[in-house]
Formats: sequence, C-alpha cells, structure tokens
Amino acid sequence: METASELNASFEAEQKDYPKLVMLGVLHMAQYFPAAFTGVALPFIFRKEGLPLEMFWLLALPGIPRGLKWLMALVVDNYGNNRIGRRKSWIIPCTLVGACAYAVLALIPPSLTAVHIIVGVLVFKSLVMACQDIAVDAYAAESMNDAERPVGTSLINFLGAIAGVMGSGAVALVDMFGWPMTMLAASGLMLFAALPAIIRQEPAPPEASRKREQRGERPNLLKALKRRDSYYIMPFLFMFGFGGAFFGSMIGPFFADKGLTLTEFGILSPIAVIAGSGLAAVSTPWLIGRIGMRNTALISVTVLPFEGLMYFVFARMTDLPALPMLISMVALLAFATSIYTYTATISRFRWASKAQAGTDYALQSSVWNLGVWAAGSTAGIVAATVGWAFFFPIAAIVAGVGGVFYIVLFDRIEKEVLSREQEELRLEQ
Repeated sequence: METASELNASFEAEQKDYPKLVMLGVLHMAQYFPAAFTGVALPFIFRKEGLPLEMFWLLALPGIPRGLKWLMALVVDNYGNNRIGRRKSWIIPCTLVGACAYAVLALIPPSLTAVHIIVGVLVFKSLVMACQDIAVDAYAAESMNDAERPVGTSLINFLGAIAGVMGSGAVALVDMFGWPMTMLAASGLMLFAALPAIIRQEPAPPEASRKREQRGERPNLLKALKRRDSYYIMPFLFMFGFGGAFFGSMIGPFFADKGLTLTEFGILSPIAVIAGSGLAAVSTPWLIGRIGMRNTALISVTVLPFEGLMYFVFARMTDLPALPMLISMVALLAFATSIYTYTATISRFRWASKAQAGTDYALQSSVWNLGVWAAGSTAGIVAATVGWAFFFPIAAIVAGVGGVFYIVLFDRIEKEVLSREQEELRLEQ
C-alpha cells in the first residue's frame, strides 16, 4: 500500500488535460439544465398555473429514467461504435435527440390541460438523456486521473451549475420572451453541448477495460452489486440524493407562494447559485488538498441546520427581505450545498471500477436519482401537510442525515475500494 507521501508525489506528477475537462463540463451542462428545469422552473411555473401541491408527484415522473440508468448502462457499456468512439457514439446522438425534444416543447405552452403532454415529452427526453449521462460519466470516470479528479469535478459541477441556473432561471426567460423562445434556447444549448464531443477524439479505453474484454467478460451488474464496497456505497447514495432533493425540490413552489414573480425568481436563482457554486468550485479542490475529502464534506453538513432555520424564518415573515439581501443569503447556502455535492461526486468518480466504469457509475447514479425521485414525490405532500414553516426544519434534518452517512461511511468505503483496486491490478498483471 502506498504511503501518503508517495500518493502526493504521484498526484503532483500527473498532468491535467484541461481541454478534456472543459469538454466534460460542457457535456454535463446538457444534463444539469434539464434536471434544474424539471426540478425547479417547471414546479414554479405550474404552481403559478394553479397546480395543487398534491399533484406535484406528476412533475417528478421525468426523474424515473435517471433511476433506471443501471439497466440502460448494460447496453451503453457493452455496445458502441469503435470507429467513432464507444462513448461518443452514444453521447452525440442522444444529445441531439434532447435538442429535438425541447424544440417539440416549444409548440406546447404550459397549462393545466397540457401538463400530461409536457410531462410525457420530458419523460421521453429524460430516457434518452439518461443514456447520454451514462456515456459521459463513464468517459469521465475512465479518463480522469487522480490529479484531474478534484479540479475536473469542480469544473464539471460549476459549468453544470451555470446550466442549472439557466434551467431554474428559465422562469424569467419565459416571462420575458415567452415559452416557445425559451424552449428553442434550451434546444440550442443542447446543440452547443454536443460540439466539443464531435470535435475531440475519444481516448483509448483504460487498461482494466481492455483486459476484461480480452478475458471475454462483459460489464456485469451483479458483479458490481456483490462487491463489498457496494454494501456501503448504495445506502449512502440513496440517503444523500433523497436528502438534497427533499429540501431543494420545494424551493421554487415556496418562493412562488411567497409572491415572487417569474422575473424575480429568475434573477434570484441564477445569481445566487452561480455565486455560491463558483466559490465552491474554486475552494473545494483547495480544501480537499489541505484537510481531505471527509473533513471538507463535514463543513457543508454543519451548515445545513442553519439553512433550515433561515427558510423557517423566511416562511414566518410576511414580507421577504429585499432581493439583494435575499440573493446574498441564498448564495451562501448555495456555496455550502455545492461543497456538499462536489465532494460526493468526486468520490463517485473514484469509486467506479475502471473495468466497467459505465455500469458502475450508472448504478451509483441510479440509486442517487432514486433517492431524488422519492424525495420529489413526497416533499410536496409533506409541505402541504405541515406547512412551509415546519417543512424546512424537517428538510434540513433529512439532508443532514445524508451528509452524516457520507462522513461515517467514508473511511470504510475507501478501504473497500482500495482493496478492490488492488485485486483489479492483480488481474491486469
């Protein structure tokens, strides 16, 4: 086993391919925009249209395909065009289909009568983009070295956050330019995201993957589930996804009920999130390098109770603070939430086996997104039952449980992953 000094020396010796990291970040923009649009903007818009909170489970349906990525990964990981690139042959067409889906939505203005049609189109788009997500994440897990992973993950998440605020801030675009133009702009973003993948050549598969193919083995879901590290990783990912989404899925409806206009919410969300996630993108690699992954995550977890308290105060106030003050407070919370997410994502890229990165990461993402879907399906019911003032303290506690899972299980997971990597290295030799 390598010592800490040997690991640091290895880390410093590895080079960073920044164009590759930017490409991965741009591709993730195509994933984060739809997630934010369906998770934040669409609930806000349909709340303004009069959709009852008890019906918000309907808007959670586009999240179901993301929870089934473990099944689709067996196809994505096993098939692909080697001439184009095993990952690119999925990434490019799926991203283009996503662009077409938003072009179709431009023809369907939001209304209570059209909600089922819009959700249907979004479910189809989510199914296709889930395949893109699998291929992109496999590309990242396979190609990023130890030196690239903290920087690359921060860049991926920051560019994803920009796309996310574009998705959540789409409410302002809808207010200013109308639904059709906003959906066409979303379609254009998808086309933009596909360009770097079209231009850049895909690297050769990792050695572990080539050795697996030489042995006549295929990516195996049961193999991933039976590994000892999965016993700890999977419960953590579900709780982490559930905790974050339980809180976040109700932010849009809450501010809608507090009287914010489409434009005001469209200003608040982008500025606050970009500021918070941008600070986290710079500080997270620095913090990890000095205090470690586990302690960096601990910082964000300790802030969650204050997040719940702040929204409790907002819920009790007759009038919200002025928009600049509101932006500052929400930005600080976005910073803590981003660190909370970045550390877990860095770990997930590392935990995926190089021998079957697509299947492993998709399984992890599926469990994560299953938690997100479960939270989105229940949060509205809880909010309607207890009211906004009591919902947010409950949500902060739920999110904190996910963070505690990560901190408590981190050392155990790392030990099991290291043991598995050593076994894979033995097989390669």
